[in-house]
Amino acid sequence: MSEHIKTSSNVSVSTYQTLNGKNFSVAGIEEKFNFMKGYTSAFIGLGTNFKDDGMFVVDIKGGYNYDKKGIFNQNLRIRNKMGKNTESTQIRYSPLSVDLPVGKNTNIYLNPHYSGQYDYKKDKWTNSFGAFAGVTQKINDWSISLEAQRYNLQDLKDNSNKNWSINGIVSYKF
Repeated sequence: MSEHIKTSSNVSVSTYQTLNGKNFSVAGIEEKFNFMKGYTSAFIGLGTNFKDDGMFVVDIKGGYNYDKKGIFNQNLRIRNKMGKNTESTQIRYSPLSVDLPVGKNTNIYLNPHYSGQYDYKKDKWTNSFGAFAGVTQKINDWSISLEAQRYNLQDLKDNSNKNWSINGIVSYKF
């Protein structure tokens, strides 16, 4: 018996506000393919830092659920940014994320991860460990997420504003 692939589409707007004043926001459309206990998706959109750069953003994502309900999973995102001042590829991998339902339409989540990024303009690779945690509320075909993120966990002593952000995501599934 073969497993059918289920597809879904969504549009989303996301903003990542670092506490030192830097921002990255992106809006776009994603097509997701769900199969067995996993998924793969492709996202295409436009991003900005609201200062000196607008960019084209392409994400390829994949994930695998360790359990039937998808509470424990792993996920991978490859993000490409292409703009006047930005050309980079980021790989973010989480070997164990948690997405826990706490109500009929409410989930809380935690995603510790490794992130590596290659900056083509600077010819430089950077490594980082981080984590984000948040809550998602679904309202019909809409979902709203609010999360806190800590970057550069490999340097636990540096709790400066540059290593923290507040993120918001709004999406509509059709």
